Parts: sequence; structure tokens; C-alpha cells
Amino acid sequence: MDPSLAALLVLPGLAYLFAIRRAVAGALSRGEGFPVFQWRAPEAWLSIALAGFFLLTAAASFGREPVKIDLRSLETSLALYFGIVVFVIGVLVSRNVPLVEAFGLRPRRWWLLCGFAALTIALAFPAIYAAQWVAYSVLGPETAPQAIVTFLMENPGWRERLAVASIAILAAPLTEELVFRGCLYGVVRQRLGRFAAIVGTSAVFALIHAHAATIPALFILAVALALLYEATGSLWAPILAHAAFNALNVVGSLYWPGAFE
Repeated sequence: MDPSLAALLVLPGLAYLFAIRRAVAGALSRGEGFPVFQWRAPEAWLSIALAGFFLLTAAASFGREPVKIDLRSLETSLALYFGIVVFVIGVLVSRNVPLVEAFGLRPRRWWLLCGFAALTIALAFPAIYAAQWVAYSVLGPETAPQAIVTFLMENPGWRERLAVASIAILAAPLTEELVFRGCLYGVVRQRLGRFAAIVGTSAVFALIHAHAATIPALFILAVALALLYEATGSLWAPILAHAAFNALNVVGSLYWPGAFE
């Protein structure tokens, strides 16, 4: 290979790794802004029980052929997500947990929060899709995409697309960030430290999606979202970033089929 061409390929990679290193160090250095709420035993058990529920649900379908979904099942999923959010918030409020302070829901600068969320997704994107490309390459071209992606590509109706968008861009980011970054991450961070919280909750988050080809990519996404939470001290930031990431996947699945599998 021409040395100049090799340099053109290597230099962007080195620059990307340097940017990632700086971003991670910067996120972890801003830990003083993280919510200081002290999670008690009942809230800790609630978080563990919710994570266990998601894991058990995923274990029932892990390794099997993706089940065909329809509009009714999507509507059921929307209702389930809504129910989980109402349940969690209800329990926390009944326990006198100050939601605003516990999750940093009153950021000082929304524009900065949105900027951090956008930057996080921009930096994480190459690593996420490199991991996904490797996973699909190892598992083989016959590996089926996630069931919701297949449903989206096979059903062009506006009701079907609206249902998918509602889950991917609204319901899933809100519910999953509340459970995994909000509750579970806070509990594990308080008891075992940041490193264990980042790695442990990210692994659980990746596994609950029960799709082998996307586990490495989802783990990287979850790590990025946890670091974003550390950097901003507000749960709104990973919610926004998660929603943006899913929105990009929805658009990609519609207009560039195969690129976002």
C-alpha cells in the first residue's frame, strides 16, 4: 500500500481515538455535578427488580428466531412502556424521592445539554457501527435484523411507521433511561463506584435487547450514555441522545435498508 494512502487511513483513526479519550476523560472529570441523592434499600431493590424483569423477558427469546410483530403488539409495547414509567415514578414519589434532584431534571443550560447529547452521538457513532459490522460479519449474512426493523421495512403504512417511531423515539428512550441510567446506574454507582456502574449497567442494557448481533453496539451506546449522564448530571441528556440515536436508526432503516441492521 502506498505510504501516503496508509497515512490517510491511519491519521483519522488516531484522531478519532484521541477525541474519544479526551471525551471520556472530560466526562469523568465532571463527576461533581452528578446528582448526589442517596438511594435507599427499597429504591435499590426496585431498580434490581426492574432490571431482572427486563433480563428475564429477554432470556425467553434470546437465541431464537425473531418473532414476527404486528401493529397490535407494538401498541401493547407502548402501553407496557407507559405503565413502567408511571409505576416507577409512582413508587419513587410515594417513597418521597425528589425526582428533580435525584435525576438532575432542572439543567441550567438546555442548549449546552443538547450540545453534549449531539456530540456524544457523533463521537459514538463510528464505534457503534464498527462493532455492529464486526458482529454481523462474524455471525454471518443470514443473521436477521431486529424484529422491529423488519416490521418497519415491510410495513410502509403511516400507522405502522408512527407506532415504531413512538416506541423508538419516545417510549423506549424515556423508559430505558429512567430504569437503567436513572435508577439502576445511580444505585450501582453509589455502592460500587462509577466504573462498575458504567460497565455493569451497560452490559445489562445490551443484553435486554436479546439480539446477539447488536449486543456489542448497544454496549458501546450504553457506555456513551452513562458518560453523558456523568458529564451533564442530568438524565435529560441521555434521554435526548438515546432518542436521537433511535431516530437515526428509524430514518436509516427506511431510506438506507441494510445500513442500520
